[in-house]
This record gives sequence, structure tokens and C-alpha cells, in this order.
Amino acid sequence: MKQFIRCQAVMVAALMIAGSHAMAQDGLSLMKVEPSARASGMAGAFVSIGGDPNSSAYNPAGAINPTGFTVSFGHNQYWDKARIETGYFSARLSPRVFWHGGIRFASLGDIQSRQIPSPQPDALFQANDISFKTGMTWQVRPRIAVGAALGWFVEKIDAWRGSAFNFDLGALVALPNNLTVGGAIQNIGGAMRIQDPGVPGSRDISLPLTYRVGGSYTYRRLYRGALDLVVLDDKAHLHFGAEADLHEKLSVRAGYMAGYDSKNFTAGASFVYHNITFDYAFVPYTNSLGTTHLFNLTFRL
Repeated sequence: MKQFIRCQAVMVAALMIAGSHAMAQDGLSLMKVEPSARASGMAGAFVSIGGDPNSSAYNPAGAINPTGFTVSFGHNQYWDKARIETGYFSARLSPRVFWHGGIRFASLGDIQSRQIPSPQPDALFQANDISFKTGMTWQVRPRIAVGAALGWFVEKIDAWRGSAFNFDLGALVALPNNLTVGGAIQNIGGAMRIQDPGVPGSRDISLPLTYRVGGSYTYRRLYRGALDLVVLDDKAHLHFGAEADLHEKLSVRAGYMAGYDSKNFTAGASFVYHNITFDYAFVPYTNSLGTTHLFNLTFRL
């Protein structure tokens, strides 16, 4: 009973953060939260947008045309006890081959543990989700890129631990008239179990399998609109995003996510100083969940 109460508390809290319709038992819920400030400012409508080191978090074919080596570090704050730290990179290995990868670390702290319902908890503990991924992007034709990535998920809930391998597949196609379309299947893999030595393990936990397909249109290289269809936990959601380069050093963006319980509008901005880009996103949540602030620092070497 004690372990059941612990796991349910973690998953319910994480799913409230993610704002999804998933069942609380699905696990790895903190991995469903948007990892990139730029993409979050556009409501996550990012499957057809490449050239950003964080693109591989949405489509493994998105790590195209980086200028040398590019790395991005992110910090996402949710409530007082929940946070997500990210690090993504992309590098050109040859004119048509690119290497990309990333780490996501999610932490939810000071979770209350009870053996039976009571006003005071028996103890406090943490839940952590970690994702490691690396892969390749091939520009098979001047306008067509495909990509793949191999990943490893690790989940830790107090003394309970589990891990599972997974992989992503994606494609990106540049069409005439400044149109780009993309699609990706993410987190393909078998089920995971979390275990505590000497205690019977959990039931099978599904990986956060995600389908993304969408397109974007760029006008005069200054304005971009994007639309994605995202299927997560067997629920379909529409993500709308827009971005405008007001100056060579300043961009603004906004977006809307449809079909979620606790989130909809988003906004953000970017500031460029030499080879450093600072991205910020503002994501307000409903149902008294507060506001999320996301930050990224991107370095182009």
C-alpha cells in the first residue's frame, strides 16, 4: 500500500504539470513536458522546424544545417518543487550528415509518503526522470532529411528504479513556396518496470509514445507560422505557433495548444548577442497550477 500511494502521488502531480489526459499509471510523465523554450513559445509546433539544437527533441531529422557545433542548455521551473534541466547539441559531420543528442533531467521533490491516509506524511521523497538520446540526421536530397535516435529512459521514485531503451524516427521535407513539412514517431520501445530490491515490482509501464506531424510556412525569412498534430497517450492535440524576427537580435513568438486540460496559450522571445541566443517562454496553466517559465542558452561555435 505504501508504494502504491507513493507512485500514484508522483504520477498525478507530474501529469497535472504536463496537462495531459494520460492515465496516472503511465509513468515517465515528466518526460511529456515541453523541453525547449523556443518551441514552447510556439506552443510546441516544432516538428517541421530544423536548424535548432533543440529540434531533435521534436524530430530526429531536425538537426540539419547547424553552423559547426551548436549546444543549448535549458532550465524549466514548474511550481516550487518541480524542475527540468536540458542539454542538446548538434554538429555537422559532413555536408549531408549531422550528429545530435541530448539529456533531459526532471525532478519532483518533497513528495509526501503515507502508509495510510493521514494529515501528516510519514516521510518526504523525490521522483526523477532522466532521458539520454543520441542519433544521426541524413540529408538524403537537398530538400529531404531523415533522422533516427536511440534513447534510454531512467525513472527513480524514492527507492524504486527502472529503465528502458527507446528510439525515434523522423523526416523533414522542404517544399516549394517556403513550405516545410515534418513527421516523427518518438519513444518507440517496450514497457518498463520500476523495482525496489526485495519488493515485488510494478506492473508494466508504457513509454510516452508520441506521434507528431505538421508543417510551417516562412514569409520573407522574417515571419513563420506552424501547425502540428500531436498524438500523445492516444489523445490528439493541435498545436499552433507563430514567430517573428523583429530585428536581427530580437524575435517574438506565441502559440496555442488545443485539447489539453490545463494549458493553452504560450508566448516567448529570443535575444541574440554575438554567437549566444537567449530564449524565454511563458506558459500559463489553468486549474490553479500557476505559471511556467522556460529558459535556454544556445551557443554556436
